[in-house]
Amino acid sequence: MGFKLALILGSLLLVSASGSLYYIDRLNDKISTLKGNQIILETEIQKQNDSIKQYLENQKNQQLQLQQLEADKQAAMQDVNRLRKTFAKHDLDELALAKPGLLQKRVNKASTRVMTTLEKLTNPNQFDEKPSNN
Repeated sequence: MGFKLALILGSLLLVSASGSLYYIDRLNDKISTLKGNQIILETEIQKQNDSIKQYLENQKNQQLQLQQLEADKQAAMQDVNRLRKTFAKHDLDELALAKPGLLQKRVNKASTRVMTTLEKLTNPNQFDEKPSNN
C-alpha cells in the first residue's frame, strides 16, 4: 500500500509540476505579447503627441497670419475712409467748371500713368525680354 501511495503522489506531483510549467509558459507568452503591445502603443502615442504639437503650432501660425491680415485690413479700411473723406470734401464738378485746365492736366497725367502701367502688365513679350544688368 505504501508503494501505491508513493506512486500516486509522485504522479500527482509530476502532473501538477508539468501543469504549472505549462501555465507559467503560457503566462510568459502573454507577458511578452503584452510588452510588445505596450511598445507599439507607446510609439503610437508619441506619434500622436507629435502630431498634436505640430497641429497646435500650425494653428498658432494661422492665428498669427489671421491677426496680420486683420491688421492689414484695418489699415486699408483707414486708407479707404481717409480717401472717402478727401473726395467728399472736394466737389470735382465745381472744380472742373472753375479751373478746367488744372483738372484736365491732372486727369491726363493720371490716365497716362494708368495706361503705361496697363501696357507693362499686359505686354505679351515681357517674359521674352532679357533683364538688364544695370
